[in-house]
Amino acid sequence: MTIRRAIVALAGTAGMLLGASTASAQTTTVACSDTSVLPNPVFMGGSSAFEPILGLLAVQIKSKQGVSIVYAPIASCNGVSAISPPADNPVAQPLTGTAHYYTVDPTDSTKVVNNSCNLSGNTMASVGVSDAAFDSCQGVAKPAGIGEWTGPVQSMLIIVPEANVTTTAISAEQAAAIWGCGAKSGVGNFTNESAIQQRSATSGTQILVARNIGVPETAFKGVSNSSGGNLVTSLLAVADPQIAIGFLANDAYATRRSVINSVAFRGIGQKKAYYADTDATADDLRNVRDGHYMIQGPLHFFSKLDSTNQPAASAKLVLDWLTGAAPIDTADPYSYVRIVSTNGDVPQCAMKVKLDKDGGKFSPFTPPVSCGCAFDKAKNVKFAAGTCATCTSDATCAGGTHCQFGYCE
Repeated sequence: MTIRRAIVALAGTAGMLLGASTASAQTTTVACSDTSVLPNPVFMGGSSAFEPILGLLAVQIKSKQGVSIVYAPIASCNGVSAISPPADNPVAQPLTGTAHYYTVDPTDSTKVVNNSCNLSGNTMASVGVSDAAFDSCQGVAKPAGIGEWTGPVQSMLIIVPEANVTTTAISAEQAAAIWGCGAKSGVGNFTNESAIQQRSATSGTQILVARNIGVPETAFKGVSNSSGGNLVTSLLAVADPQIAIGFLANDAYATRRSVINSVAFRGIGQKKAYYADTDATADDLRNVRDGHYMIQGPLHFFSKLDSTNQPAASAKLVLDWLTGAAPIDTADPYSYVRIVSTNGDVPQCAMKVKLDKDGGKFSPFTPPVSCGCAFDKAKNVKFAAGTCATCTSDATCAGGTHCQFGYCE
């Protein structure tokens, strides 16, 4: 293959359910259409990377709003196709097989259980979820009649087993050689394709990595994995941890820090490598929020629009709750920020930059309502001196700041 730039040597780098986690155990399978178990169901499909946070939000949505989220983790681009079939296969694509719904773990109230249910043969998704943009999945602009909403920002991390403490940073050019050339990469120990882990061409995680290293997602070398969890299992099964490498969404990494390490990434055009966080041990996502960490992008939600350019009423409610446009719990509007922030993603209201496209350029971003201070509070990040004064209304804020999520910003 042709690498976009000369490969450089690996460089070391210096350096109640609101905080719950999801559990993988599943209970007795029921019909997804059983409204005695799943009242007011809204069917969704797509990104497996988003499921850890979706499960937490879904439990709250059912508890506070009486709506059941039924989700098929079928990969990002399949989620897009479930709402808008591609031109080369322009037929309706129902959800099939099994899907998940979410309940509080009866043995540990801080965890959520992914339960399985059986889908009927004609179940259509109301909402599709993708880590990647529409054009990244289908190669064309989003057509008329399909609405798009953006949600929390995910970061995709290059990972190695925890026992590998020597690989601390990687450049885009090295990553291109590893996943584009495999056995012929010539990069350190990463020349064994049975130890190099990938997802698939329909995975949003893989697409975001692809856009940032210049290798088509269809051309990746290594072992394919159907989900991020499977990728971690495959990575850790490699006998020599020094030759194993893969990539994973940060919300999945957040619960696996004891067994895998993230690797700082130097993007094309950058002079140094950055972790998603301030450093290898931090958990603040500061370099995602300000655009230093480049493998990132917002969740994309898609739904069909009616003649008035609106999605179905039930879909609209769920879209507002999942994007933070409307509070799930009106008595505690901060809960959305807490759930998203403490489980590995960044709500739009805490971002300082935005991307023009997958793997594109950053520009400054000021959200209409800011939750930067609330985000730092949720992550237990120390506030900078002179910032984040607490408040109850705009009248208690100075210097042109406003009271937002309890802080002057």
